[in-house]
Amino acid sequence: MMISNMLKIISDKALALHRKVEYLAIKSMRGKISTYLLEQYKRTGKATFIIPLRRNELADFLNVSRPSLSREMSRLMEEGIIDYHRASIKIKDLDSLKRMAE
Repeated sequence: MMISNMLKIISDKALALHRKVEYLAIKSMRGKISTYLLEQYKRTGKATFIIPLRRNELADFLNVSRPSLSREMSRLMEEGIIDYHRASIKIKDLDSLKRMAE
């Protein structure tokens, strides 16, 4: 039982590190944000969801500055791709978001 718990912890950490490396490999901020939002969409199965990270934590996770993250999120909202208020995100144009994440 203890060994299986340790293996789960280690595998969870390895998965988290793998995700972090994937985000570091994405060049554009728009691509990073789109990929993250699509990941949350797939995880919840809903177009409207709560982001589990605060804005500064999300910026750190995506390896971008917080002001740049906020500006890009605002642009996505102005373009009608997403809508957001605080931690609540609504994906309005899933196809555009998928194209940006490629």
